[in-house]
Amino acid sequence: MRDEEPDIEIPDGWTVSQYRFSGNFKLIAEFEHRETGVEVRCTPYKTYSDQPGFCNAHRVILVDPDDGVEEIAVGLELEYIEDAEQAALDAMEEYSEGL
Repeated sequence: MRDEEPDIEIPDGWTVSQYRFSGNFKLIAEFEHRETGVEVRCTPYKTYSDQPGFCNAHRVILVDPDDGVEEIAVGLELEYIEDAEQAALDAMEEYSEGL
């Protein structure tokens, strides 16, 4: 399910399975490696826990069926969509280089 087309160039071997924006302009995206099934996910993330409101940052994780979940980056370093996209791209490229 893909609502939008990403403006970024995805590394070879990866597909976009989900790419959309939440109601508060945060990115929800899933990228999957064709051969291994490894996923890189971008999700909205709330950096505060004591106040109600929308998420104000992003979280990027790498999900490996064999090794589990690895947090790539989280919090205000990924406040903007561009930062979350770049962290996801970096994770995909680093994973691909390690194959």
